[in-house]
Amino acid sequence: MDGVNFFGGLYGFGDAGSANSTSSAMQGLGRDAFLRLMVAQMANQDPLSPMSETESIAQLAQFSSLEQMNNMVDSIWDLKIGLALMLNQSLMTQGSSMIGKEVTGIIYDVDGTEREISGIVSSVHMKNGLLTLKIGDEELPIDGVKEIREQNRDSVSID
Repeated sequence: MDGVNFFGGLYGFGDAGSANSTSSAMQGLGRDAFLRLMVAQMANQDPLSPMSETESIAQLAQFSSLEQMNNMVDSIWDLKIGLALMLNQSLMTQGSSMIGKEVTGIIYDVDGTEREISGIVSSVHMKNGLLTLKIGDEELPIDGVKEIREQNRDSVSID
């Protein structure tokens, strides 16, 4: 799931599995703790001065609000994951349209030296969450592309 990891690093989604299970565990503890506290309060209240109806209703309203917030958090999380996957697919679709095109771009060597490469895009893939174009034996990150052109045609420059 490169898309999830890519967008996790970029937008703070994190790893889908661990974040979702952590979120569920925290929500479960919140609900359980609230219910235990409410039951303990009812069991230990003074029978001569019981909790008023207003207090009971207020606690039930708080519990209901907590439950609704937990459900909303789950829905937002699912939406984030879905959007991340859709964006990943969109990037791959855009990248696939570059296969067979002649591309010029900038890459950085291990020592940080900037170097221009040019050639025909043979494939695209996600690498560390970034769309990468394969040109010969080299990989050009999509953000390094400076020019795209049809073979033997006019160029389109990206600045």
